[in-house]
Amino acid sequence: MSDTSLVPLSSAVRERPRRSPAIVSFILLTMLAAGLGTVFGAQMVNTVRQSVTRDASDNAAVTSQFRSVYVSSDRLRTLMPMVTNLAAPRSTWIRLQASVILAEDVADEARILVSRIEQDTLAYLRTLKLSQIEGAAGLQHLREDLNERAKIRSDGKVLEVVLESLVIQ
Repeated sequence: MSDTSLVPLSSAVRERPRRSPAIVSFILLTMLAAGLGTVFGAQMVNTVRQSVTRDASDNAAVTSQFRSVYVSSDRLRTLMPMVTNLAAPRSTWIRLQASVILAEDVADEARILVSRIEQDTLAYLRTLKLSQIEGAAGLQHLREDLNERAKIRSDGKVLEVVLESLVIQ
């Protein structure tokens, strides 16, 4: 063995690469950003939670007030689900589920009135074409037509027809 192949141990230790100050700075800044992000996120979650709780309590009062006006078994009547085919194309079927809000003075004749509205609505649905009820504008026109027909059929005793579901197949 030659003497040149042997390297003193102390010089091998000295040649070990050092960590660069940029890498250390990057790691410290990353840890700082993660910590601040966690604190900020927790604060945002707490703020949103308090806001939702406050809004829920405010909305509960408004909802109970709304229910006292409209949601009464005497005034809100659910129509039977109506299933029929459209006028064009004949192979297209429509299923409509709706409710009506009645005036206060129709409690004794409500069952008859609801039955008339169901029959009239079913007859009207049979005359529709698919192109008439496509899109948001078509749905709005359908809603307006049903409201107008119900008010005419009931001599103004129906305040509104509420569409619950509409399926076209």
